[in-house]
Amino acid sequence: MFGLGKKLFKEHKGSAMIMVSIAMVSLIGFGSLVLDIGNLFLTRNRLNNALDASVLAACQELPDSTTSAGEVVKEYFANHGFDVGALTNYHISEDKKKVTATGQVTVQYFLARVLGIESATVKCTAAAQIMPLTAARGVVPLGIQDQELLYDVKYTLKVASNSNTAEFLGPGNFGVLVLDSTGADSFEDSLTYGYDGVIKVGDTLNTESGNKSGAARDGVNYRVAQCTHACTPSNHDPSCPRIIILPVYETVDVQNNKVFSVKIVGFAAFLMDIPGDKMVGNECYVDGYFINMVVEGEGEEDAKDYGAYAVKLIV
Repeated sequence: MFGLGKKLFKEHKGSAMIMVSIAMVSLIGFGSLVLDIGNLFLTRNRLNNALDASVLAACQELPDSTTSAGEVVKEYFANHGFDVGALTNYHISEDKKKVTATGQVTVQYFLARVLGIESATVKCTAAAQIMPLTAARGVVPLGIQDQELLYDVKYTLKVASNSNTAEFLGPGNFGVLVLDSTGADSFEDSLTYGYDGVIKVGDTLNTESGNKSGAARDGVNYRVAQCTHACTPSNHDPSCPRIIILPVYETVDVQNNKVFSVKIVGFAAFLMDIPGDKMVGNECYVDGYFINMVVEGEGEEDAKDYGAYAVKLIV
């Protein structure tokens, strides 16, 4: 009996060892699933975020400079903790409106090595595109009629002489649009700081009569005083207060050659000209140079293009 019991004990002991071995493999497998796969997903999220940030930042340089856009992709990718060598490819479209970047990282496993799996490769692609602006905040209460706009050309955005009002919105109109409420105070506030509400393509805006010379002078002088970059149309800081976003419009309600309302068809960016002697008395013009600009707002790929863009992730 004793010998039989000893034999059974050894057999059970052997079975237990097999069961423990199987359990250990299972535990390692589950541990690998939690630790290694979790690390894999974490790395993938970090890589994807780095690529997203890189292409979004690069689009701020478009469509003017593809060289700068390429450098920004690498800079932002590295700033997110990845070696630039992990950036396997980046591409700027021929129309200079889309940036695509691909990254690849090898993730070393820990527990999964016991199972013979040493590493895995994570690969992600991100793409962003600039699209013509269709909705924006910070718009100023001036506008320009629908036309082909030429870069580095100075346009008069508000006149100050009754003899010139016909080229804008007709007799009594000096180029002022109503974004919020009428009156010089509202005009000055929106010109100085930009309108806080959202203006969209398709909106109808009323015009406002009157020169508003004092309000225009104060608004322009404020913006010009804040410019510390000696900005020019070809070399300007995107954050410069002299840069203004204004509606491009087509006339809607015209009575006796005077325009009472306009319809927004797009948006354009201008670098406000330093006025010099154009701000004396009632002679208050507002001039600006047409520029390309990527701004915060909404855009649509098929919208009319007037040089003001919003940027959007598309991959």
